[in-house]
Amino acid sequence: MRAAILPLAWLLIGAAPVDRVIPLPGDQDEALVVPAGSPVQFRGFDKHGVAHFSGRFVLTGSFAYGCRIDCEGPAKDAFFRFDFVPDPALAARLPHWKVRDHDIRINVSRYSPLVRQIATRRQQADIKAQRIPDIQGRITIMVDQFETAIECDSASFSARFVALPEAPRLAGVEHNGNYGCG
Repeated sequence: MRAAILPLAWLLIGAAPVDRVIPLPGDQDEALVVPAGSPVQFRGFDKHGVAHFSGRFVLTGSFAYGCRIDCEGPAKDAFFRFDFVPDPALAARLPHWKVRDHDIRINVSRYSPLVRQIATRRQQADIKAQRIPDIQGRITIMVDQFETAIECDSASFSARFVALPEAPRLAGVEHNGNYGCG
């Protein structure tokens, strides 16, 4: 029996999906790696070398929202960023670079509706007045328009905020069985 299973195991291993490796145009060493289980599909590179992807997906991890550039003096909206670090299991499924394979931090765009939902007006005012540096926490959001590029010799990642996932809907269920004491 064991002798019959071994050859079948090799067939299953050979049938496993593989990562897609896409060379970066104009760079013979660098390539984009799209994991087999990625939630996004590669669409192509633009003329600036930015890799664009299609597909919506749920992003779970930690975030920081606050001023990231020119934070001296009056803060302007253009100075703020919503940065997101995906949980390790999700990060492993996201496209990344072969040579510049560092931790993934995603700059989330179109985040204003999200900030209004997760931060009080007082917190938002305190950040703009620079009384606090940022708001941090864990969250799950829906995003699309995932992109990645090489900037200043390091990888950059971005995605567009779409929505907070809906709260779970509860429905009545009937439990039939013997579950012991209770």
